[in-house]
Amino acid sequence: MNTSNTEFEPKHHSIAGNILFFIRHYKRYEPAVLWICAGEILLGSLLPLFYIYLPKITIDLAAEKTAPGRLLFLLGGFTLLLMLLEGLKSGLGSGKYNLYNTQRTNLVGMLFLKSLRIKYEYTESGPVKKMYMKACRSVDSGDWSASSRMVSESVSLLINILSFLLYSTVIGYLSPGMLLTLLLLSALNYLISMGRIRFEESLREEDATAQKHYQCIYSSMGNMKGAKDIRIFGMQHWLLQLRDHVLGELRSLEERRQRKNAFYEWIGILLSAVRDLGAYAYLLYRASCGTISSGEFVLYFGAVTGFSGFMSGIMGALASLRGAANSTDYIRAYLDLPEEDLTSGNTHIDTRRPPLEIEFRDVCFSYKESEGAEGDTAPCTKEIFRDLNLKIRQGEKIALVGINGAGKTTLVKLLCGIYDPDQGQILINGIDRRKFPKTEYYRLFSVVFQEQLILPFTVGENLAMDRMDQVNEEKAWEALDKAGLKQTFLEKGIGIRSYMTKVMMEDGVELSGGQQQRFLLARALYKDAPVLVLDEPTAALDPLAEREVYQHYNQYSQGKTALFISHRLASTRFSDRILLLENGRIAESGTHRELMQAGGSYAKMYEIQSSYYTGGDPDGIQFDR
Repeated sequence: MNTSNTEFEPKHHSIAGNILFFIRHYKRYEPAVLWICAGEILLGSLLPLFYIYLPKITIDLAAEKTAPGRLLFLLGGFTLLLMLLEGLKSGLGSGKYNLYNTQRTNLVGMLFLKSLRIKYEYTESGPVKKMYMKACRSVDSGDWSASSRMVSESVSLLINILSFLLYSTVIGYLSPGMLLTLLLLSALNYLISMGRIRFEESLREEDATAQKHYQCIYSSMGNMKGAKDIRIFGMQHWLLQLRDHVLGELRSLEERRQRKNAFYEWIGILLSAVRDLGAYAYLLYRASCGTISSGEFVLYFGAVTGFSGFMSGIMGALASLRGAANSTDYIRAYLDLPEEDLTSGNTHIDTRRPPLEIEFRDVCFSYKESEGAEGDTAPCTKEIFRDLNLKIRQGEKIALVGINGAGKTTLVKLLCGIYDPDQGQILINGIDRRKFPKTEYYRLFSVVFQEQLILPFTVGENLAMDRMDQVNEEKAWEALDKAGLKQTFLEKGIGIRSYMTKVMMEDGVELSGGQQQRFLLARALYKDAPVLVLDEPTAALDPLAEREVYQHYNQYSQGKTALFISHRLASTRFSDRILLLENGRIAESGTHRELMQAGGSYAKMYEIQSSYYTGGDPDGIQFDR
């Protein structure tokens, strides 16, 4: 599995590129947003122009001594038109807000579904996990979400640019020189604002790290599961010191931001004051000379005032869009990850055939992850298997043992097609497994992994991993019976349609650790696949409960090829063959009796474990082998 930090660094896109990304998204999923935005931009850029002309028209009509009735009619009509346009603009804004916020939920769903389609090795990669979390936060932050800001701020930017150009036309008609001066001063203001934006971007990683530290402390202090440990070990003062340190980081960062922003703000205010006061002085001069009328003075005065406001609006929209664009980069990077190929392969599997034979032929596999301190992208390769050869015969029950880190679970993931070998082949009945479509290949395995997945759905849905209307209830009860849960469920009034966990239902079923392990075993038995794989299924069970599971194991695996992983070596003797995995190879192979007689690593590990028990047999289970 080859992944590294640099491989998954999100590509940096321009603001325009990310705007186009969302245009394509809304065109596909919610085209009404684009039409509403177009109408809002048109109205938003024309209305300010109407507003600066209204005072001029009023003064000009008064100067012409227009009849009061006609004056009232004209101004009333003009005002009514403006009110109608404002109402329409407001309605468009509300409709747009509702639509693009609905799309936030759609984007979260798209990210989640993407996480189910990417290669499994990516889901275990630290950089990809980080990318996923940042992408989700980018679309699930309310009005501050990237998807929302890219729409609202793009509309705001275009309105301000168009209004700026329209007002520039008005001012240019009065004095091209005055317009050029205003544009030059506005350009300086723009450069200052861009410096402010670049400074904010320079703090992005530092701010993200400080926020991560704060969230870690915040979530730890709110986690009631740690209340006992905090009291027993007297961690209160230590946690408070950590909190104060993290808050100090945030406070220091904010103080730097405020000082720098204050500097840029005062420079901007000074330039704006010079620009606007100079323009106002020029207008007063022209008015005093009689070269412009009173109505024109009011018109140009409003244009100069709006000119400054639109420039500030452009700067604010650009700053917000830059931040939203940075967040959008994570969304796009995650959605662009390569997906698992589930359909390639022209060989089909007949699950009605006898139990499967499995062979690992010269299989090599290694992990490649980043190492070192945070931000260090130097890759580190950890070899797990080199030229691994293993054959599991049809219907054979294999127990796989070895110390932690020997690669037992990795071997299971390779077998199930979750990982792909770097070199070598994995054969099913003599056929390279890459020739089978993965959708079919996955159907071959009923697996109980170490990680427990209990969803807040019904018992039946959790067993079948399908909709309730697709659940075979008779088969579900049979699986629960084999796993030793049926009687418990009946006594507690738990049915196939009862909800599990209390996440969605207050009366949801809560299982103990051992019961959860039994339930996962029932899920594997419900699937009834040709290959049964149990990755330490009894780790959470006490010895008596474990003994019961082992007594029924032979019955569960009749007619199946089975692979069983365990740390408790005494529990492996029911298997046809025991394999000791060591240093990426099969170091020992044989029955329990054969391996004990050989006196190798297995015998030593067994003797060490046996020393913790009394009465000879740790489990009190008798086996022939």
